[in-house]
Amino acid sequence: MTRPFTSSSPAGLEPPLLKARGLTAAGLAIVAATYGLARYCFGLFLPDIRDEFQLATETVGLIAGSSYIGYLAATFIGSWLSTTYGPRLPIILGGLAATLGMGIIALSTTPLILAAGVFIAGTSPGLSYPPFSDVIVRHTESSRQNTVYAWINSGTGFGVAIAGPLALYAGQDWRLAWFAFAALALMITVWNLIVLPPPQPTRRQRSIGVPTHVLMRRENGPLFTAALIFGVVTAIYWTYAVELLHTLTDDPQAPILFWIILGVAGISGCFAGGVVDRWGLRRAYFALVILVGLAVASLPLLIQAPAGIYFSAACFGSGFIVMTALFGIWSMGVCRDMPSIGFGMTFFLISLGQGVGPVLGGYLIPVFGEPNLFLAAGLLCFSLASLAPGKSYAPTNSEQA
Repeated sequence: MTRPFTSSSPAGLEPPLLKARGLTAAGLAIVAATYGLARYCFGLFLPDIRDEFQLATETVGLIAGSSYIGYLAATFIGSWLSTTYGPRLPIILGGLAATLGMGIIALSTTPLILAAGVFIAGTSPGLSYPPFSDVIVRHTESSRQNTVYAWINSGTGFGVAIAGPLALYAGQDWRLAWFAFAALALMITVWNLIVLPPPQPTRRQRSIGVPTHVLMRRENGPLFTAALIFGVVTAIYWTYAVELLHTLTDDPQAPILFWIILGVAGISGCFAGGVVDRWGLRRAYFALVILVGLAVASLPLLIQAPAGIYFSAACFGSGFIVMTALFGIWSMGVCRDMPSIGFGMTFFLISLGQGVGPVLGGYLIPVFGEPNLFLAAGLLCFSLASLAPGKSYAPTNSEQA
């Protein structure tokens, strides 16, 4: 087991411990709503949205990138609110942003309104996700923290998997699917409002600034660089994979089945904590870099074979979710004194890369074509092997629970 994390919240202000199962279920659900639905499902409906609004490739990239820009705008706010007022407030705000953003997408009548909805929806995981590092530290035994975090992080896979059947039910009416997503996000937000304890009314938590010395540590360099590159690579897949299938295949159901497999495979991310405990962070990282790079690079090569398409989806779905869990565990390992700060910065950089990826793709696709973009992104992912965490972050037998 990796070494326990320590909370950045002021001592003596922790509410009573939550039951681990209730905490895990509520956290998984809010991640499913904010990440799996609000942030990543734009790519699933991109062909229909593009046709309705007659969007150019460059405009598609800019709108898709706005989701990640929204995350950037919110991620430090979420970490700061968690440190200052406790994690419950930003988590609930994130759920409300997901509800509002997806509702606007469903009602959008112009590309500008659509972009506004995508932006607001994109802020939701930035608000709600980083504070869960504090929730896990406060309310979970140290021996279970990696496992609980991995289950919560796998919520993205659950959200993506749910989106596929809803898309099948909605058919060509993509707005109906987004209305359903918004309603589901609202119910999940209310659930978290009930499950997460409010801050203690008798004692006010002190406000602190962002501790830059924590972010400037030398050991953070490989982590932050890898997070940025990983964001660029994976955003290209999330944004343009369905568009690639729609362009190069004649089966209208293939993209939706592809998306379902992508989400179902992502559920395997719940086992990320066990993978780190058994293999160590370093070896798990190497394996996941190869898996994700293979999934991205192979999609255009295997697109004429249905089994190949679904192989790519399965590899990317499982690899992406487990890899993001590894980034979270890695960040909380190097920033043990203030986990939400290091955690927030790591996912800020992933999203910075994910904001760049769609915009860059929007301008490169007309020049080089989608297949070449995917091949280049896969090769870039392989290069992340040179930025693996140091051996000191791999658990030894004596540290395992």
